[in-house]
Amino acid sequence: MGLIVAEKTNNTTINKILIMQASVAVSVSLGFLAFTGENAFISSIIGGATAFLPNLYFAYRISLAKGESAKKIVQSFYSGESRKVLMTCALFAIAFQVPGVLFFPLMICFVSVLSVFWLALILFAQDYEFNSVRKDG
Repeated sequence: MGLIVAEKTNNTTINKILIMQASVAVSVSLGFLAFTGENAFISSIIGGATAFLPNLYFAYRISLAKGESAKKIVQSFYSGESRKVLMTCALFAIAFQVPGVLFFPLMICFVSVLSVFWLALILFAQDYEFNSVRKDG
């Protein structure tokens, strides 16, 4: 069995994902504003921010490790991921302290923003070139 290597042909994938996440948060929140009202809109914005801000921080942490040794990159990845989880927990704790926050719009927008990662796998597959590393073909 051969090894398949994905080579990056476009370095803006992270930026595209972050833009898509922000767009999804705004779109879902505007949908709640249009169909259910201001309280649901605010709750939805809070849910979107709870998903988006930790991902923005993680992207920043990873960008700082660009050009570093493999060990430094892995350390940055684990450090960024653990801080991202802690940040998400803290943002949820803060979100549920907001008077009148609605659980359903908050969670719908939170899950919608996180689902962008799955959509990105499909949409940005063309950003990668897959090459076989096998010597026999």
